[in-house]
Amino acid sequence: MEHEYELVVVTSADLTEVDREKILEQIKKAIESEKGKVTDTQDWGKRELAYKIKKNSHGFYSQVTFEANSKTPQVLNSKFRLMDELLRFLILRKEGEKVGKVVSNK
Repeated sequence: MEHEYELVVVTSADLTEVDREKILEQIKKAIESEKGKVTDTQDWGKRELAYKIKKNSHGFYSQVTFEANSKTPQVLNSKFRLMDELLRFLILRKEGEKVGKVVSNK
């Protein structure tokens, strides 16, 4: 059964736009390798972090909406934890109007 998920990632604001696009492509390929389907991608832009993460006080936020089976978020969590470029990420399952937390790296 397919579910709809939202993935929010925070990358270092020091990365170039080309590097951020490469990271998003890696994320999309990881989702598709687990038989998921990316439905939307949004850039939220550069924002100040509430506290420093890996010596970064600013981060670049992106959101990826995708459809996948219920086991995909755990597999993606394992893959994303190995990506040093990601400061933080959070995967949420959308249920109609409700959104529930599935996994995060912290």
